Amino acid sequence: MNLDLVMDEAAGVLQQITGLRVFAYPAPTLVPPAGYVSYPRSIDFDEEYQRGGDQFTDLPMVLLAGKADDKSARDTVAAWAAGSGPKSVKARMEAHAWTTCDDLTVTSCEFDIERIGSVPYLAAMFKATVVGPGED
Repeated sequence: MNLDLVMDEAAGVLQQITGLRVFAYPAPTLVPPAGYVSYPRSIDFDEEYQRGGDQFTDLPMVLLAGKADDKSARDTVAAWAAGSGPKSVKARMEAHAWTTCDDLTVTSCEFDIERIGSVPYLAAMFKATVVGPGED
């Protein structure tokens, strides 16, 4: 399983959410609604017999909704964080037929305020566990 390919595919799936621009790497600047796929906390090798499987732990997908004090930003983040629906990150990611890995499971969502320049934006950081073959 290749980290760069998984990050590319994850960003592509997130871009299917209407109005969302997503980069497959931590981008230097963003104009919300936008986001990026970042690097996992760890890569665990050989989770199965010999090189049978690897796992990426806590692959972050960071999405910025809008100005932190706008109700519309709250509503956007709520739709992304829902367990189902057309803008649900969890539903979208887990319904996808993955080609770069065997499975991606969204395990959590955390909220924060991120600053771009002097503007505070409401952010949602989703974390996922990714499993796939140890050999390509």
